[in-house]
Amino acid sequence: MRSISHYFDLISSVAERSGAASADIELNQRDPALGTVKGVLFFYDGSRLEFSETVAIERYRPVKLFYTYQYVRDGEAVLRYDNAPHHPDLPNFPHHKHARKERLPATEPTLSQVLSEVATLLGEGPAGTPRGPRRRRTKR
Repeated sequence: MRSISHYFDLISSVAERSGAASADIELNQRDPALGTVKGVLFFYDGSRLEFSETVAIERYRPVKLFYTYQYVRDGEAVLRYDNAPHHPDLPNFPHHKHARKERLPATEPTLSQVLSEVATLLGEGPAGTPRGPRRRRTKR
């Protein structure tokens, strides 16, 4: 991966294939190798996946400096992955997962991996629905 714009294209492609009913994604390129993506993917049942990543391209690979992925259903966070450094007691610190009220060790997930977990929670299996989202893509 040569630039953050290539990473943005990858994230947009994953969102398009997610099976979400709609998506709102904001892309902010700070320089050719650094940027932030924030988005919300809305699903057919009213649930949503909120996510944010600050990514640097280092040695042609994306490195997430900060990330959070939170799946919300009926106004309640069902799961959240993040790398906020507030649970040093967990293995793989700072990476961790919140499953309802429980804190769990985790490795850094990709957006695709989180979407696969969301699809399972939606009862759709890993492929999701075949319909892609309507999306608004904003570059700054």
